Amino acid sequence: MPKRLSRKALKRLLEWLRPYRRVILVNIALTLILTAVELAVPQLLRRMIDGVVETTKAVVAAAAAEREALVGVAWDGILKVVAVFVVLFLVAQVVRHFEIRRTVSFAQRFMHRMREQYFRHLHRLSLAFYDKWKAGQVIARGTTDMDALQDAVSWAPNHVTAAVFQLAGVVALMLWMDRVLFLVVFPILPVLFFLTRRFRTRATDAWREVRVQTGRLTANVAESIAGARVIQAFAREQKNMRIFSDLTSDLYAIHVETERVHARYMVGIGALRHYAWAAVIVMGAYRVATTAGAGGDDVVTPGEVVAFLAYAQMFFHPIDTLSNLYNQLLHSLAALDRVIEILDTEPKIVDRPGAVSPDDFDGAVTFDGVTFEYDTGTRVLHDLSFRANPGEVIALVGPTGAGKTTVCRLIARFYETQAGCVRIDAWDIKDITQEALHRRMGIVLQENFLFSGTVMDNIRYGRPGAADDEVIACARQIGSHRAIEALPKGYQTEVGERGESLSAGQRQLICFTRAMLADPRILILDEATSSVDTQAELEIQDALRRLTERRTCFIVAHRLSTVRRADRVLVIEAGRITEEGTHAELVAAGGRYARMYEEFIRAE
Repeated sequence: MPKRLSRKALKRLLEWLRPYRRVILVNIALTLILTAVELAVPQLLRRMIDGVVETTKAVVAAAAAEREALVGVAWDGILKVVAVFVVLFLVAQVVRHFEIRRTVSFAQRFMHRMREQYFRHLHRLSLAFYDKWKAGQVIARGTTDMDALQDAVSWAPNHVTAAVFQLAGVVALMLWMDRVLFLVVFPILPVLFFLTRRFRTRATDAWREVRVQTGRLTANVAESIAGARVIQAFAREQKNMRIFSDLTSDLYAIHVETERVHARYMVGIGALRHYAWAAVIVMGAYRVATTAGAGGDDVVTPGEVVAFLAYAQMFFHPIDTLSNLYNQLLHSLAALDRVIEILDTEPKIVDRPGAVSPDDFDGAVTFDGVTFEYDTGTRVLHDLSFRANPGEVIALVGPTGAGKTTVCRLIARFYETQAGCVRIDAWDIKDITQEALHRRMGIVLQENFLFSGTVMDNIRYGRPGAADDEVIACARQIGSHRAIEALPKGYQTEVGERGESLSAGQRQLICFTRAMLADPRILILDEATSSVDTQAELEIQDALRRLTERRTCFIVAHRLSTVRRADRVLVIEAGRITEEGTHAELVAAGGRYARMYEEFIRAE
């Protein structure tokens, strides 16, 4: 793991901030005004103290008649300084108000854009990405890591500018006021450099470990929530709790070590601060005493010592700020590295230059010598060839792992072949834009996925502009209207997360209706009835028949009752078509399909 701040992440962050440079520059200007006000305060304090001291000396030495007038002059001087203090305070508050408003507004706009960019990119990524990444890891990088980035973006430019300007101003003013006192403070600088360098090396590594472990913990939580039923079914609660406890313990240990590194650094800074105060007080008192009788610029006044002491305190304030900001920046850039890893992942499926976008298809699908393997290196399809005519219903049957679902994924172009060609009508599928392909394609999967919202929202997911009347007419056509109307609030019933408030059969009917409303030319039903019992399957067979009318349809099913009405059945084994024909023909042939059908009949 790198031992230094990520230059790649910092460079990318600066590129993203470039469109906001005017806003940032105005905010920095406001910050500089506030810092200049802070630097002016010790000088006003010096003038007031030296004025009082000089007046006191004059009053002691003056005759009784002159003392009242001298005291009045002293009070006038004090009131003038106080008036300047008040004006500076009011100016500072007005400037700070505008600084806060502008900074918060800019930070939220920037983060809004970043979150949209991240979410948009997730939708561009191919399914191969989601095969490798856990959902919790992707979620953590778009939430907790993104929040860490916000911490750096919000105030870092302002605070860094203020700290650097204040540090330079303090050093310049201390040199201008008294070089001897400055030389007393100067020895802390090389020690400070050594402490900061050591802290930077350790803290960079620690914060990256924190982000990695946070991602692991989030992934575990997301997985546990998604698999809650399985966990309870197998009485895995205690085991999963121990795994979670181990992950949180690791995160606790890494967090504690990170804070210890920072705490040791701050202890060192505190020791240097107290040395500077003591040195300024001792040497300042000595300088005041030894230069009291001198003349000209060599005289050191009590007001100068107090102002110098204030500047010594201000000297450490920007150092504290910069160290905390550096710690925060390490945290944020470690998080940004993880976000960039996602953003820099290119989708494997992209539109070719010049890809066509036809308004519609006839619906012919051809596999011509298709060979395919996933990233694991295991070949799934071997020189597969077949043709589905427009409007034909093709059933794909075979043992688990034979390649049936892979065929459907290639038709939808979720993956690309290593050899051979998939064609829609006369077009190579790679020559059709993904938007045009998926606009005329419908898919109903085994998991019957529904989104949070109402039944109405879910049905028109593929056609957001569909009117309520169109949705209801579609439900009547497919035969799901009565079942939907029987729900507590009919079409306005909230389905819950992933449709958990509905039965498997109800979810299935809604998914069929959603596919029907989208009016696809090519329809894929991948184990679409496997999650419902036999009785529920009989109830939705009519809906399935209506859904497949006048569409090129591919049905993947282990329950052969679903495929009996298919125009053609393809038996796929080990990535090859071993039998092909109608249901009746294959049963009569007495081959692999006939044996599968006999086993199905006995099981029923």
